[in-house]
Amino acid sequence: MPNVFFDNFKWMSWNIFLASISMIISLIIFKKEWWQKKNIMIKLILIISFLLYYFFLPNAPYVLSDVIHLVRQIKDYRYFKLSDSSIIVYLIPQYLLFIFIGFSMYVIAFQKLIHFLYECNVRHIFILLCKIFNPFLMAIGIFLGRYYRFNSWDIISSYEYIIISTIKGFTNFYFFMFIIIITIVILLGFEILSIFYKSIFKNLFNLKQS
Repeated sequence: MPNVFFDNFKWMSWNIFLASISMIISLIIFKKEWWQKKNIMIKLILIISFLLYYFFLPNAPYVLSDVIHLVRQIKDYRYFKLSDSSIIVYLIPQYLLFIFIGFSMYVIAFQKLIHFLYECNVRHIFILLCKIFNPFLMAIGIFLGRYYRFNSWDIISSYEYIIISTIKGFTNFYFFMFIIIITIVILLGFEILSIFYKSIFKNLFNLKQS
């Protein structure tokens, strides 16, 4: 087994951990009975938890952009001491599993929000707009993380640089192309995996509410 496989496992584990944060939060806070409570402290905790949920949410679809490492490792296969068989047997399956797990966490986390909105009788047009606009915001978050190396917690410590970098991005053609492509991939990937997971985890998605 090539050494790069174990090196990948280290950073992939960290990225999966970051991707899991929003999913875990979504399984806890998106319950109607929690938000119906009158206790101000509970409401404050829920609001803070929701902000954490959304700030960390881009980490899940971010794994899509990690395919760039696969391309680099295959391109520099001599440097990484990779044979054709090790690429096919180890490297490609490792990345496919990593991307599948990470993106699945996004699907589950966002589906919990969608079904929570259904449960709260939010208008369908708003939910539809949410489904369309959210991938766009996720794509911006992925771009900022991939090319400007911002982290989720930088929204607190470096929010002004994030705003400036985003504004500058809209003057860049490459930024536009990246955002459009990633938005479409997230949108379609979400719908496809949602169908798959809805058929398996009916209780998790609480289908009777939709």
